[in-house]
Amino acid sequence: MRFATALVLIASFLTVFAEEGTLTLEEFQQIDPVAEIMILGTFHFRDKGLDSYKPEVDIDIFSVQRQAELREVLDRIKQRFDPTKIALEARGDWAERMTEKEYPAWLRDEFELKANEVYQVGFRLGKELGHDRLYFVDVMGRRYADLPEDVEAYARSKGQLDYLSSPWDERYTRLYRHDDLAKAKRPLIETFLAMNDPERLLVGHGHYLLQAIALGEGDEYVGADLVSGWWYNRNLRIFANIRRLAEPGDRILLVIGAGHVPILLHAAQASPEFRVVPVANVLTD
Repeated sequence: MRFATALVLIASFLTVFAEEGTLTLEEFQQIDPVAEIMILGTFHFRDKGLDSYKPEVDIDIFSVQRQAELREVLDRIKQRFDPTKIALEARGDWAERMTEKEYPAWLRDEFELKANEVYQVGFRLGKELGHDRLYFVDVMGRRYADLPEDVEAYARSKGQLDYLSSPWDERYTRLYRHDDLAKAKRPLIETFLAMNDPERLLVGHGHYLLQAIALGEGDEYVGADLVSGWWYNRNLRIFANIRRLAEPGDRILLVIGAGHVPILLHAAQASPEFRVVPVANVLTD
C-alpha cells in the first residue's frame, strides 16, 4: 500500500510540473539567451597609477616578443569567439575622442596605436574584424548623498579607526606584487589565463570585503554604503551599459581591468539574457 501511494504521489508531482503554462528549471535553462559574452580581465599595459597598488614593472607591448604574444591572443579570440561587438573600459572625454576621432582615423590607417590595452586589443581586433565602431562602457558609481565627507574623521569619532586598515592589506599587496612581477616573466596568454582564473578572481574580490565594510554602527552603514556606491554600483552600471548594446545573436567581448570581473561575471552568469564564454575556453590550447 505504501509503495502504491508513493507512485500516486510521484505521478501527481510530475503532472503538476507538466501542466501547460509552466516551466521547469531545466526547461527555463534551455531558452536561448540574447547574447554571448566573454569578459577578458586584464592589467593595464601602460599603467597610470590610479589604483591603490602601484605596479613596479611595465611590459613593453611594442617589443617583438610581446607583439608576437599579443598576436596569439588576438588570433585565438578571433577564431574561437569571433566577437560581433567589442566593449572597452573608457569613459568621458577619452571615450568621446576615441569614438569621434581616433578609431575612425585608425580605420583609415591614419592613427598610431598607443600602448594601452584599449588600443592594442580593442582597436586592433575591431579593425581586423571589420567593426565600424567600438563601445565604451565604463562609468563612475553613484555616491550616497548622506555619507560623511571625511571618512577618517567619522571613523575616529566612532572609535573605529582600525576598520580603515586590515592585516590582510599587506598580504594583498604582496599578492599584487607577485602578479606584477610575474607578468614581466611569462607569456601574455599565460598572464591572461592566470588573471581570469575563477579562484584568483574571487580572492582578488575579497579585498573589497574586508573590515572597512563594517564601518558604522546601529543603522549607519557607512562602510557598506561607500563600497556599494563606489564599486558595486559602478560595475552594475557598466553591466547596464553592456545590456543596452546587446542584440539577439551578439557575441560581446568586454576588455576590462580584472578587478571589475567578479561582479560583472556574477551578473552575466546570473542573467538569463547572457551566456558566458569562459576565457579559458578561448585562450587555452
